[in-house]
Amino acid sequence: MTCTKFKLTTVAALVFAATNANAALYKVVEVTPSITGASEIFGVAIQPATVSGTESCFTTGTVGGVACDSFKLAGETRNTVEAVSYREEVPFAMDAPFQYIQEFEDFENYCYRELRYSTCESWAENRWNDTWSKERNDLTYVNAKAFVEGGATFDSRNTVINSLDDNAQPLGVKSEGTIRNNALFTTATGPTGTSETRAWKAITASNGTVYNVGSVSEEFAPTETSEPDKAFASKAAIWDASYTNELDWGPSVSAREDDFFSQGSMRGVVEVNNRFYGVGYNTVNGNGDLRDMNAVVFTSSQIDFASNVDLSTVTWENKFISGAEVNSGSNNDDARYSNSVATDINDNLFAVGYSKRNGYVPESGSAGNKIFVVTDASATTPTATYLSGGIFFGGSSGEAKAVNNFNEFVGQIDAETTREVDGSERRHRGFIYPYAVEAPNNVRVDAVFNNQAWWLDDLTNGANADGQDYSDANNYFRIIDATDINDAGVISGTAIKCTVGGKAQAYDTTSHNSYCGGASSNAVEEVVAVKLVPIAGATKDDIQTRSADTEKVDRQGGSLGWLTLTVLGLLGFRRKFK
Repeated sequence: MTCTKFKLTTVAALVFAATNANAALYKVVEVTPSITGASEIFGVAIQPATVSGTESCFTTGTVGGVACDSFKLAGETRNTVEAVSYREEVPFAMDAPFQYIQEFEDFENYCYRELRYSTCESWAENRWNDTWSKERNDLTYVNAKAFVEGGATFDSRNTVINSLDDNAQPLGVKSEGTIRNNALFTTATGPTGTSETRAWKAITASNGTVYNVGSVSEEFAPTETSEPDKAFASKAAIWDASYTNELDWGPSVSAREDDFFSQGSMRGVVEVNNRFYGVGYNTVNGNGDLRDMNAVVFTSSQIDFASNVDLSTVTWENKFISGAEVNSGSNNDDARYSNSVATDINDNLFAVGYSKRNGYVPESGSAGNKIFVVTDASATTPTATYLSGGIFFGGSSGEAKAVNNFNEFVGQIDAETTREVDGSERRHRGFIYPYAVEAPNNVRVDAVFNNQAWWLDDLTNGANADGQDYSDANNYFRIIDATDINDAGVISGTAIKCTVGGKAQAYDTTSHNSYCGGASSNAVEEVVAVKLVPIAGATKDDIQTRSADTEKVDRQGGSLGWLTLTVLGLLGFRRKFK
């Protein structure tokens, strides 16, 4: 076990100042995989829901023919800390020259330059010694396993799941043969003739055709014998069963400039008014030819979905999101951010994303990710609005990960204000933000959520109008990440669970930072995958915010626990080795 410290600082005051309602909106359901021996389990995606009108799990126990607690969750397991992400195109979302993480010092240097922790040596040791030194030279080493609740298990190769389709079939990334990352296709035949592919999401368009989005890559051999490995340039892509449409990078951007490679990725897509609107990132020439990766809205040409759509005839426009560009400093040429990405979009053309603060331009002691929303992705110039107030305190870092068609988006946000620059990484909590939306999709904004953002822990506390008391079972958990949300309101996420002597137990109190099992040496906090299922009939009047202990609490956690619960955009981005 390791001992971790959680100190509720001024965030507590900010949260409580923004919350004055007084029992739970959600019940917490742990999802246990068939995979055995995992140190930590993460909830990463939820099965989509087909709703009618304003129907949701807040109003009924069954939506679209599916019981609210039966929407399938996709999860992943880890045995050691994730050194660099298994799902991303580029290490750290900025390694266009593919020169990072060749050795231990490269992890340490990245941490010193971009994260600014005083703990960079141990941060690097955990990633190099426990994981990367093993993975980079051994393609058979499996650390990332994946599963679908009640369905398939992927445990023979490193595998991650980015989303589930309407039938709860997974899309994601897996290692295959001599290729470390390749797409996991279940809804349409994947691209061929590329070295690496990634599947992020699938939609069924109005013509009944299933379209996948993600990225495909082109391989480049080393130009000099001193170059350590082959590298790749990736393009955002959309494909159906017969054709793959690869989207160009920004204006006048080639695949390669010296040691710098262009990258692109589409993370989400919708069909609105006879167009596809996708979001993700793409490459522009910024800071010379450094191939900056900027958040973007991909807008297709007009499409006649009533006929047989030929993807080869569809053209695309890059609309880079204003205010989220790497070069968005006061002089419009200062690199305020290191990279940015739009992560999801809904039918209202409302998009979410985040920008990584440049390590040399921290804000209020943090060089982490800064969350933004785009209220109209169809605008001539889509614009980022960065969040502030309440749980989004000045200098807070986090990720907006998914949004449904009710403009409810979820993610992870800092839960303390301690300095990360010259300090250590902050602790995190899962959140939900019901952003303003026009009728009829605004029914839950006020009636359920009181027009404000919440830590999800505040919405899992107390007894309820349905006569059941979820407070004890819910008090086994603290929600540290929210990764996906469907239109019925069901959320996938990750929690820490209090266990004493190997048996689940409620935290000592219902406070945000309660002890688990007091000072018992048998008490640990396990990392587990959870679904948050709305309670039918629950409204804002059922919200009972948790209190906060003002003293520092020594918390007993598993050997990996908080080390892996990072803002993923900061810590992960797998280099593409062969």
